[in-house]
Amino acid sequence: MPPSFIVARLVVMTTWNMFGHMDEVSFLAYTGGTVLAPMAGSTDSAFRRICRRMGATAVVTEMVAAAGLSRRSVRSHRLLRFHPGEKPIGVQLFGRRPGDFARASDIVSGLGFDFIDINAGCPVKKVVRSGSGSALLRDIPALTEIVRATVSGTDLPVTVKVRVGWSPEEPVPDSLPSLLADAGASAIAVHGRYRTDMFGGSVRTDRIARLAGLSPIPVVANGDVTCPDDARALLSATGATGLMVGRGAMGNPWIFRSLSEGREYMPSPEEVTEVIRDQFRMMSEYVPEQHLYHVLRGSLLQYIKGFRGASDLRVRATGVADREDLEDIIRNLREHLQRKESEAQ
Repeated sequence: MPPSFIVARLVVMTTWNMFGHMDEVSFLAYTGGTVLAPMAGSTDSAFRRICRRMGATAVVTEMVAAAGLSRRSVRSHRLLRFHPGEKPIGVQLFGRRPGDFARASDIVSGLGFDFIDINAGCPVKKVVRSGSGSALLRDIPALTEIVRATVSGTDLPVTVKVRVGWSPEEPVPDSLPSLLADAGASAIAVHGRYRTDMFGGSVRTDRIARLAGLSPIPVVANGDVTCPDDARALLSATGATGLMVGRGAMGNPWIFRSLSEGREYMPSPEEVTEVIRDQFRMMSEYVPEQHLYHVLRGSLLQYIKGFRGASDLRVRATGVADREDLEDIIRNLREHLQRKESEAQ
């Protein structure tokens, strides 16, 4: 598949016509491009902006509790913050009660989002125990009712993020795409693992392909995309209309540049450290100063890996407490990356 494979998919996708009040270009950016997957604790506004700058065609918020929005929870509302530079952007809701989704979709509809995404794929025990996330894959009638309730509260397109099933013994039914479409969903993102796989094991491309082949609405494939070859292979194997990238973007937002160019892009040590500074600067716009460095640590650790001395530097990064600590780590990271670059030449 040539480097322009994503552009070609965008052109093909113009045959779809399920955009609600979202403009066609924005919807195609989700269904036919390379989307940053929503990941709790990782894909905040700063990182989403960076990924959009690098070439992600659309982004989605961290998952937000529908019940929390209904109760006007401050924490839930904080997760709704986004910058105009992130658009097109969707808000991902999770929960188990249709009424919560109806109220939450009504609340977020006037905030400038481009679409609403329903989480039916999160495998984390705490989420599943509440009857949310992947638990909904074992109760398809409940999931379709949630989709209907969400659609009833908004004029925005509604998408659904799922996995291929709860377990190999409990795959989602072949009828799932049609059931979700009949309930009002405009697109589906499919992570190619079962809930029992968590984040390990092989991506079941055959299961994504089966759902995509039976779906009356666009299907976005998700799972283990870390380079252009992975992207080409996943699209070819599944027949999906677009791609969603999650863990492959952590510490490597340049993956979106690689995917848009169709070849591996390697940032210079200076680019890496400048992006870290940019992420810190943007985080400081909305994270209170007393929490800023604690919140930054997780993001910082993602950039420090894959070279000799990384483990020592990662240990130091877990204790970053002020700007002096941060600049010292950035300086050391740049030196390590420069050394790695020299060794590779």
